[in-house]
Amino acid sequence: MRKFENHDDDSIIFTKDVGKSRNLIMIESKIRHISDSVEPGSLILIDGPLIGGNASHYYYKMDECLRSLNCIPIYFVKNSSSRLIIDHYEAMQKEFNNDFHWAVKFLGPLERTAFVKYTDVNNKNNSKVFTYIKVLDGFPERIEMHTKTFDKHISEIGKIMELVSYFFIAQGDYTNPQVRPIAIAEKYAREGLKILNIPVLLGRMGFHPTINQVRFR
Repeated sequence: MRKFENHDDDSIIFTKDVGKSRNLIMIESKIRHISDSVEPGSLILIDGPLIGGNASHYYYKMDECLRSLNCIPIYFVKNSSSRLIIDHYEAMQKEFNNDFHWAVKFLGPLERTAFVKYTDVNNKNNSKVFTYIKVLDGFPERIEMHTKTFDKHISEIGKIMELVSYFFIAQGDYTNPQVRPIAIAEKYAREGLKILNIPVLLGRMGFHPTINQVRFR
């Protein structure tokens, strides 16, 4: 790999932690794309949590940028081991593995929980309001937004949740509930990867896969 060390292509990055660097590149790319392409005053539907590990700082900056454009950023989480709700109730701790497990049992179709506020005690910027919603008779999803977004648009929250519910119904997937705009975006992304054919492009640049990368093809 050192033969690329003096390569003038900025897209080639050397790192000792491939996983961490890869995730950081994906996060920065996602944030840059969202921040550069939104229209002011838009409702922005984002796949993934607002607060999540090392990415929280980056997402807060993006959220702050979107709010400055009078946008309403909303985050959708399909799977999480979070226990923010059940850890407050001893009986629930014994019965459920996490908040999603509780929401599956607790919610019926076209139901959602009350909004819950969470603020990181070590970083007040990491503050969100979230709810679990089950529109279809299947699995719930967590919807969250920054506390500042919730406070600013509290009079519109009911209408926003109605629109979100419509998007779930329009997609109509019981086994993998998603709002339709995000589901369509994922399909475009998958087709784009097929067209790019990244393994072939890397091969032309002189990169070769390791045995572990080709073993199970």
